[in-house]
Order: sequence, then structure tokens, then C-alpha cells
Amino acid sequence: MNTLKNKSITPHWMMRLLGARKATILISSDGLILERAGGKRFAVCTENLTREDVLHRGRLFFELVLPTDRGAQQLKGLRKAEVDGFFDWLQDYWFWLEEDQKFASEVRRCAEEIDRLLDTGYLRSSRWLKIKAMAREMLDQFRKVPAVGSLDRNRHADFTLVQEVAHWGDQEVEDFRAQYVSRLKEAFSTFFDGVESNPLSENQRDACVIDEDNNLVLAGAGTGKTSAMVGRAGFLVESGQAQPDEILMLAFANKAAREMQERLDERVDKKGVVASTFHKLGKDIIAWVEKAQPSISPLATDGALLEKHVDQWFEKLLEIPSYRQWVLDYLGYYRYQAVNPFDFKTQGEYFEYIFANEIRTLKGEMVKGLGELWIANHLFMLGVAYEYEADYEHETRGQDYRQYQPDFYLPDCGIYLEHWGIDRDGNTAPFVEKKKYHAGMAWKRRTHEKYGTRLIETFHYEYSEGCLLTGLQEKLIQAGVQFNPRSPDEMLDTLREFGEIRDLTPLLADLLRRYKSHLPRPDQPWKEIVQGGYLSLVQQQALKIVVPIYEKYEAFLKENKHIDFDDMIGRAIAYVKCGRFVSPWRYILVDEFQDISEPRARLVKTLRESVDVCSLFCVGDDWQAIYRFTGSDIRFTTDFEERFGATKITVLDKTFRFNNSICDVASLFVTENPAQVKKSLTTHAMVNHSAVSLLREKKGRGSEADLDDRLNRVLAHVAAQAEEGSSVYLLGRFRFNLPNDTQMMMLRKRFPTLSIACNTVHGAKGLEADYVVVLGLERGQYGFPSQKTSHSLLEALLPALDPFPYSEERRLFYVALTRAKQRVYLIGDMTNASEFLVELLKNKYPLALDDFETSLEQVSFERIRCVKCKTGTLVAVQGKSFYGCSNYPLCNHTESGCQACGNPMQRVGRFKICLDADCDSWLPVCPKCGADMVQRKGRYGAFWGCRNFRGDDDISCRHTENNISFSS
Repeated sequence: MNTLKNKSITPHWMMRLLGARKATILISSDGLILERAGGKRFAVCTENLTREDVLHRGRLFFELVLPTDRGAQQLKGLRKAEVDGFFDWLQDYWFWLEEDQKFASEVRRCAEEIDRLLDTGYLRSSRWLKIKAMAREMLDQFRKVPAVGSLDRNRHADFTLVQEVAHWGDQEVEDFRAQYVSRLKEAFSTFFDGVESNPLSENQRDACVIDEDNNLVLAGAGTGKTSAMVGRAGFLVESGQAQPDEILMLAFANKAAREMQERLDERVDKKGVVASTFHKLGKDIIAWVEKAQPSISPLATDGALLEKHVDQWFEKLLEIPSYRQWVLDYLGYYRYQAVNPFDFKTQGEYFEYIFANEIRTLKGEMVKGLGELWIANHLFMLGVAYEYEADYEHETRGQDYRQYQPDFYLPDCGIYLEHWGIDRDGNTAPFVEKKKYHAGMAWKRRTHEKYGTRLIETFHYEYSEGCLLTGLQEKLIQAGVQFNPRSPDEMLDTLREFGEIRDLTPLLADLLRRYKSHLPRPDQPWKEIVQGGYLSLVQQQALKIVVPIYEKYEAFLKENKHIDFDDMIGRAIAYVKCGRFVSPWRYILVDEFQDISEPRARLVKTLRESVDVCSLFCVGDDWQAIYRFTGSDIRFTTDFEERFGATKITVLDKTFRFNNSICDVASLFVTENPAQVKKSLTTHAMVNHSAVSLLREKKGRGSEADLDDRLNRVLAHVAAQAEEGSSVYLLGRFRFNLPNDTQMMMLRKRFPTLSIACNTVHGAKGLEADYVVVLGLERGQYGFPSQKTSHSLLEALLPALDPFPYSEERRLFYVALTRAKQRVYLIGDMTNASEFLVELLKNKYPLALDDFETSLEQVSFERIRCVKCKTGTLVAVQGKSFYGCSNYPLCNHTESGCQACGNPMQRVGRFKICLDADCDSWLPVCPKCGADMVQRKGRYGAFWGCRNFRGDDDISCRHTENNISFSS
């Protein structure tokens, strides 16, 4: 016992001047002895010799209060270094003391447990947290590793391990994990080389080996996500980490699950790993608990049958007066989400809203705003005959301006009605020139005075303030208009005749599905949702119609003892949560995770949390998330760690499908949205030319079967360069963009060396072809991107859409581009071009623009934008000598073409210049009103006058100039 010496404790020299004396802790066979000055000795009680118990801090110095057999003994005036030295010595004493190895044994047990946990496989975050807590708790009981000579080598190593692990930071943990992954990849290299038809890539092998609590594999298009899924399952079995029946593989569609099962059975030696759909999983859980297979309603699997029942329930409900009135009010006033024209910056943006929502009256007329819609429908309900924008009964047209068309005409009483777009202060929408608008109002009023016609006026501010209809009715009564209100039955008959009732059925069926999956609680009354304050008036009115249908739907399921898919997922979750179903799965693998919905994500999370050591492995690509309309929520992918916990992300970044040119265009385009997860794809195939071609041409028809001639040109270009038997995919945003069966037969006959197929972009997800042709790249409600808006209640029941414009449509365009292996062809008319085509050209994406001859009008579309609405393009009007806005009839702006060659003209400063470089024609523009200037002859010779000159009218422009010259 002579390896450890007695410990002297010396006060600070200042305290020694004041009488403090040195003390010594002696080691004896009876324990520790405190020897003070003068030889007095005290037996130290060693049970409570911790810092917390015996150390006290004064203003300047520390004090030790040691418990002894004769009471507490104070050692004052100590420096921190002296105190630390005492506790270090005390720790060494415990380690050195041969007759008491209890603490060293505790360290041994701790070290062994740490070693076991570190050697249990990939170091998951959940396991690391346990290890770190264990090591730090033990380290707190000893400040440093004991001296080398105080313990045998093995026990000394225990202390060293605990200390090192307790001080590990993030980098040390990642290094440890990297060593594990490298070791396992090398050990199972033969397996990874042969588990699929081609050896797995390094990133695919990483994805297979890494086993965090939650694993997200971001697999770009064509990067081999299915191989990663199969490789992962096979590796878990091959490495002995899991038995086949401990692995659950999930896919969304039967076809995907079936293909995955075939790959597993073919590639993995040990059978028993099962690939299932979410629906089958839900059924199996319920069947296991209830000992009987649940009966799935045919309404859940047959959309047409559901719509048939919805239509029957709807017709039955219409017999109830209150419900019938709800429907009439909804169709008359609440079908469209309220917007304020004053919130739009340009007229074109407002027109795009009108086009996208297709705001139509109960009689089917397309109107220019909700104020006009309410007026038209109210007149219809009151039984007042009207004509929308009919020509004024007196001739007002001239050489340079159209016939006056008041908003409404009431033929039975000869009254006109104008709905003025101004607020109470006379302001117009930002895109309307206030002075010109008021001049127009004055001219229209004076015209009615001139011809003695009666005019009723309503105002936008009346609509905004909610008094439009009451005010209109009072004005009609004052004008002597007789009402003949239509009865509810008459209204319904008329609406059926116009197809309004029939068109509601698909919407109601869709709202029914979304409403049920959205219910916060199955037992929550619908009135709570309506009165909750978070739904707009339009949404509340729609909900009033939907909920009674939902109640009939639920009653139908109950009566037939059926459940639907929402019930199935919900019941499965409940059985797992309450413990009636005990999950056997330690590994859950989910394919196409970007398509997951909230209920399915909840089921996955519940299963994972029900088993302590369960690991979640999800493969997906947020760039290909295109099913929001079915309830899919991309945020489960982009916010994966936030929603599921500690996560390791692996990126499969090498695609084996398309070349670098397609990759560059598609990747750059989709990542314009900053919400998309950034990843850099590389390609196996490399080319040194652009592989994305653009055909710009106005839509024309071939002579056969009304086939778009542009498609013939593209396919001829493909056939001229493609190998025989090359596959070609014709893709459209909507099915009506695609050739019909007869046209497809003609195309195949005309191009026999090509294997031609067609599909929607949604339908082509997961497929590929040598060449892809993208059709329907136009603006509008049914363009690409589609500006078609969902019902506002449907939007409220769907996952939140990120605010970047056309975010899901942008991902859909990415999917279209990345179906091609060799080349993509885009077909568009630039006079009505898709916003996506405009972006590709404006941002100078590497496109092949010279594969096809292109007209001047198509090349110069950006230079001939409509100056009035700002979003339309001037297009040649067939049979006329002028160009009109592509937003017609909402925008009626026209401009003359070049008088010399007929081509369109571009505005540059105060001039219009012919776009044809070989033509030097120009025309001045009026600096006052923007109209063309024309040369006229006057009393004093030729002069330039404004085309908008209309004599003494308030809206006449009298600007003139004697001489105007132009130099390029």
C-alpha cells in the first residue's frame, strides 16, 4: 500500500498569517485519519465525502468541512487548486484501496454496457443518447482517469472508455458511424454486387447499411430507388439483423407492391419479406384483432358508383326545403371565392383569375367579376329577363371604336344597367386608368341622356359592403320593374337544364372524401366546424351542402356493415395504439414516401413507436410530389426529421435514365422553388448538345382526323434520328391534350419505326421512354401549368400548398421532362404560351431552338405583349388586318399590324416598329393616350393626329403634332 502517499492540505499564505495551519490526511488500516497541527487526530467518516457535501465557498477562499468521529472539522483558507488536488487524491484512494473495489466494478459494468451498445449495429441516435447519458453520469462520479499504477490494465481501460465516450461530440459520433458503414459495405460487397441486375452504387449501399431511427432516402428520378428498397431488405436479412417476418415493406398501389414483391422473391434468398399496400396492411391489422376480414364498401373502390349514390342522396335531399334553399343560395352567390379586383396589380392578372375560375352565371354566361355575377343571378331568381353585354339599341360605333355594350339590358322594360368598378372615393382598380374610366362613365351617362334611355347604376363598393342586392332591388322597384320570382322547383328545373345540378355531383363526391379524411374528430359535429371562424362564407355554404351527404354516406356504410379506406386506416391506428395489435415489425420500409398522406403517415409513426427498436426507412423524392389532390402532403418529406425524429438523409444522386442535358434543364427548373430539397444529380449518360427541343408554332390541324400538325413535325424529326423500335411517349397535362385512339393508330401507321404511346403526366409517373413529347403547353385553366383552381372548401381540406407559384405543377413538369432517356420535345404556341415555356426562354435555359423553323411572331412574342392587360400577347386576327389580345373577350385591346408588310409591331418608346428586320416601317404613338397617330390633312397642310380623336366627346383625344421623325 505504499504506492499512494498521505495528502497534505495547506491553506493560502495569507490565511496562514492569520493562524490557519496545515493539515494532513493519513492513510491507515482503519481508513483515513485527519491530523491537525499539534498532533491531534480524527477518524474521517468516508460515507459522505462528495464535493456537494463537504466543499463550501467563501468570499475569497474555499473551505472543507470533513465529517469525523468527533464532529465536523473545518479546513479554511484553501485555494481552488488545493481543493481540486484533495479530491483527485481522494479518488485515487478509492481506486487504490484493494479491499474496496466496488466503484471500479461499477465502472466496469458501465464500460461493458457502453461497449455492448456501441457494438449493436449502426449507432442510432436513440441508442447514442442512452450511451451518452450513461457515460456522463459515471464520469460525474470521477473527475479523471486514475493513475496508471493504481489499477490493473483492464480496469484502467474501463475508465478511459467511459471518459472518452462521455466527451464525444458530433464529429466523433459521425466518424464512428462512418467506420461502421465502411466496414459493413466491405464485408457484404459480394451481396451488394449481386442483389440486383447491376451492382448497387456507393450511395445505394450507404442507404442499405445506415440504420438510424428514421432514414430518409431522397432518390432522384431514375436513380434506382426500388433497388435501394430491395437491397435494404435483403441486407437486413443477409447480415442477420432481422428475420424476414420482422420487415414490413409498404407501397401505395397494388401494382407497385406486386412488382416489389416479385423483385424480392427473385433477388433475396430467404423468403418471407412481404411487400404490402397501406390498404392491405390496414385490413390485415383489423382482421388479426377482430378475427375476421373487414368488408370494404364498393363505394370506396368504385368512383363512378360513389358518384351515382351521391347523386341519388343529393336529389333526395333537394326535396327538403331548407337544403334546397342552401343549394340555390350556394349556386347563386357562393360558388366562387370572393376576391377584390382592387387587389390585382394588372388587368391581366385579374383576367387570369377570371379564366381560371370560369365565373359563369346561372344561365351560363361568363362574366367579368363577382359583382356582375351576383346581379345576373339575382335578376334570374327574381324572374327579371336580362341580356348580358348586348349591343346598345342606338348606333354609337365609329371607324376607330366599337359599339357601346352596357353590362345588362332588361328587354321587358327597356332599362339598361351599368355596374361601375369604383369605390366610394371614386378610385378604380390599380390596373384601370382612373381619369379615362371616369370619362367613359360620363360618356355612357350622356349617351343615355342623349337617346332618352333609362339607366340603373350599381357600384363595386356596394358589393364590397354587402348591400349590392338590396340596393339593386330598391332601384329596380323605383324604376317600376315587375318581379316574377322563380319558385325553388322552377329554379331547380332550369339549373338541371343548364347542367348545373349534374356538374355538382363530382365536386360533392370529392368534397365528401376529403371532408371525412379531414375530420379532427370522428364525433365532431359539423356545426362546430362551420361556426369555428376559420372557414370563409363560401366554404361554410359549401359545407352545409356536403355534410348531409356525408351523414347519408356514413349511414349507408353502417347499414351495410361496410367500412371505407379512411375507416380502415383509422381503426388500424386505434388497434395499434391501444395494444390490441402488437406489431412484429422491427423494420418498416416505405416506397414513394413523397406521396404519403396524413392518415397513412400517422399509421406508420404509430407502428414505429409501438416497438422500441423499430427503424423507419422511407424512399421518396420531393421533386416528384404530384398527388396533393389526393391528400398527399409533401411536408412529411421536406420536414421529415421534424415530424418523425432523429433522421439520417441519404441522397441517391446518380441517375441511370436521362442524360446530363435533360438533367440540367429539369433540375434547375424544379429547384427554382426554394422549398424543394436541394440535391445535385449526376448522370450516367453524357452528351455535348442540348437534348430538350422546343417547337414554337401556332396550333394547326392536319388534313387527317383533325390531328395537330405540330405533332407530325416532331415525330418526323424523331424518326429521322432514332433507332428502329425506339419508344416515344406523348405526354399531356390532361387526357384531352392527347391524340385519341383513331389518331394514335394513324401516327403508328405513319411512323412504323417508332413505338408510340401516350399518357397523362400523372399516369406516366415511374415510367420511361427513349423520347418524350410534351403536349398542351399553353396558358389557361386547362394549360400546363393548369390555372384551374380547386373549390375553396376542397383547398381548405387538402394539405397546405407552399406559396411558390405553381409549385406542384412545376414538379409535374419535372416529372414530364425526366421520363425521357434521350431527348425531350416541347410543343407550344408562344402567343398563348405556358408560363413554364416563357420562363425557360426568359432565363435562357439550354434548349435546342433551331430544330424547327420558327415564325417571327413566335420568336418575338415577348416584344408584342398587350399594353393594356400586360399578360396577353397580340395575335393575328384571322381574316382581319389587325392584331388582338390573346385574353379576348375579357381584354378587347387591338393594334394594327405593319402597313407595309402586315407583321406585328413592337412598342419602343413613343414608336411602334415593325418586327421584321428587313422592313423599316414605323408608326408614332400618341404620348397622351397611347393610341396610334395617323397623318391627316388640315387647313394648313399635313399633320399627325391621334386615332382616338372623337370630336367634342369627353373621351376624345385632341393631341396633334406637325412633324414626327424616327431614327433607329
